[in-house]
Amino acid sequence: MKYWLIFCLGIGSHLALAQSISFRSIDSLASNANYAQAIQQVDRLLSNSNTPSADILLKNKKAELLLAQGNVNEAEGILKNLSVSDRFLEAVVLSTRGKLNLTKGRFDLAKENLESASNLFTETQQSNSTEAIQCLASLASYYVATGKYNQAEEFETAALQLKRKVKGENSEEVAASYNNLGLIYLASDPDKAIEYYEKALSTYQKIHDANHPKMAIANTNLGIAYNQLKLFGDAINYFEAAKKIWEKIYPNGHPNQSIVLRNLGRAYALQKNPKAAMEYYKQAIAIYQKAYENKHPDLASTYNELGAIYLGQNNYDEAITHFQLALIANSPSFQSEDIKQNPSGIEFYNPSVLVYSLNLKAQALEEKYLGKTLKLEDLKIALNCLYSSDSLIDEIRHQSSDENDKLALGSRASEVYEDGVRIAMTISENVLRPQPYLEKAFYFAEKSKSAVLQESIADAQAKSFSGIPPALLEEEKTIKSTIAFVTQKLAQKPSEQEVQQLRTQLFNANASYRSFITKLEKEYPNYFNLKFSQPTLKVSEIQRTISNETAVLSYFIADKNKKLYIFQITSKGLKAKTVSLPSDLDRTIKGFTNSVLNSEFKTYRKATNILSPLLLPSLPISIRELIIIPTGKLSTLPFEALATERIKGEDFSQVAFATQRYAIGYEFSSSLLMQKKDISEAASPSIFLCAPVKFDEQTGLSELPGTQLEVNTIANLFQGRNKSVLFADANEVTIKSPEVSSYQYLHFA
Repeated sequence: MKYWLIFCLGIGSHLALAQSISFRSIDSLASNANYAQAIQQVDRLLSNSNTPSADILLKNKKAELLLAQGNVNEAEGILKNLSVSDRFLEAVVLSTRGKLNLTKGRFDLAKENLESASNLFTETQQSNSTEAIQCLASLASYYVATGKYNQAEEFETAALQLKRKVKGENSEEVAASYNNLGLIYLASDPDKAIEYYEKALSTYQKIHDANHPKMAIANTNLGIAYNQLKLFGDAINYFEAAKKIWEKIYPNGHPNQSIVLRNLGRAYALQKNPKAAMEYYKQAIAIYQKAYENKHPDLASTYNELGAIYLGQNNYDEAITHFQLALIANSPSFQSEDIKQNPSGIEFYNPSVLVYSLNLKAQALEEKYLGKTLKLEDLKIALNCLYSSDSLIDEIRHQSSDENDKLALGSRASEVYEDGVRIAMTISENVLRPQPYLEKAFYFAEKSKSAVLQESIADAQAKSFSGIPPALLEEEKTIKSTIAFVTQKLAQKPSEQEVQQLRTQLFNANASYRSFITKLEKEYPNYFNLKFSQPTLKVSEIQRTISNETAVLSYFIADKNKKLYIFQITSKGLKAKTVSLPSDLDRTIKGFTNSVLNSEFKTYRKATNILSPLLLPSLPISIRELIIIPTGKLSTLPFEALATERIKGEDFSQVAFATQRYAIGYEFSSSLLMQKKDISEAASPSIFLCAPVKFDEQTGLSELPGTQLEVNTIANLFQGRNKSVLFADANEVTIKSPEVSSYQYLHFA
């Protein structure tokens, strides 16, 4: 084959040079995943190149190919060493750097690179060039990765229009845009996703033969979309078509075939045909085992799905066995089939799959206890699974540099916390010493409220108060991004040679991170304490910080079993109460809130007589202060307006309001309560108090003379620093003044 490079003499534009380099055969090889041969061609052209501009374009192309091949470090090394003065070439290189940072998960840098490149393409009047179109497509990928689907659609649609103009309707590039648009719409509008997937398939049919890998991929995408629409017959037809293609290409079996077999199993499982589903799952497992032996995250996922079918048939032991096999498949060194054992939280291919396996194993053990054995040992093993899962979730949050990823993790984490509360409470009700298990239940309830918020607050405090230079904070972000990226690559179970390289990279990145933390601990101890130290909150610590007259009431709603758990902490101990939720709880809460706002007594009495005994446990007579830690739908409820006695009267004057007996405050979580206690003890307390007392006639509000006495009384409690504004001075201008923010407490009467 002849390799050639044409130089357009007399054309000063580097765009002309870019267009003149023959990348057609290179791109053809890349489209069929023959990256090694494509790189060889680029190297051959580089050896014959004699201009700096040609060198830049060829090296940029090599970086693109290395990225596609998964050699991120080598690609990054090439791009770092490219020095560009021409603005068009700068745009080309910036665009590739953006793709590099997308691959690494550095979405902040990717956005910066790609937007700069796009602006340069516009400034050089090359918005319709192939390179500019690729930049638009990369920006669309950025918006998909960050969950901004409207913007992703905007950029991908723009890229599609330009691809049609430059490459033609029946091109590989246009088909790629159709696939990407299908992905964008899959979650929100499966019907529209199918339209784009069908267009991609139609285009591939025109440019590839019937047995091309792209045809199998297109059929698989359509099958997944139809599965989501519960049109299982159509889904199965597409999966079968993909299966036939892979069987022709790989008659001895291939992991790509297993992907289709898994999806066939899923389709039959959703159709309530467990026998057929199990057969396909077992076929997929056999191919995975042949290709990867017993180690691969996709193998783990298949074990999970097969185990779930056994669990649905109440075959608890088989289900637990398969979930244990999933743990083994998803961990490099874990080999134990003993169900009491779980892998280390730092060794995994795919952490999300590992969390799911641990959750399923715990669920199966709980169902085995309830449906077969009534052995507490089963519940204790299940609880250990959830502790392992909880630790792993923390690890994933620490490694992730993207807040959307952390929030997306919340759904699965919520299941872990709910299961942990329920199982710990069940054990506490069946042992002689319930206190340790009550504390475990409280631990999971607390984690459900504070995990993501606590980490965000800790990070913000660290950056605000520790004086860390921005360069160091950026270094931390880069290291975490590298760890997350390499972990993701390992989850794809690459070749043995690549595994060794990636594990070396992960080892070095983790070593760098440990050194980084040690450096912060030594040079910036405040930063370390605020951001990295996450001690487990103990009930005894809360007890030491509250008075004998204070009770902390922490609420947790378990949606699975429709239960409300109320944890009551006083200086004397921890109690927990479990109550069944009324079926009309949402309507009752809404009626209660509206009746308070509108002073509608009959509705208030009915709702309060339901909610008060439900939400206010029996408390010692010495308790005068309540700290409420609500959850979910209870977060909008004004607990002050609940009643401490059943209402029998006919108006509000006959109600024993909770606020008449207790001073009531609120917190998001016990962890935040403890933080505020620490801050208040370290700082001299100060307060700003505001009471208009009298109101203009047009407002229709009554005079409140008692508020003046209220403000003066509270002010006397803050001898260090207080300020009261009364009557006309209590106005909007005053309370919005910068001075107000300097006070620790604000009180509006």
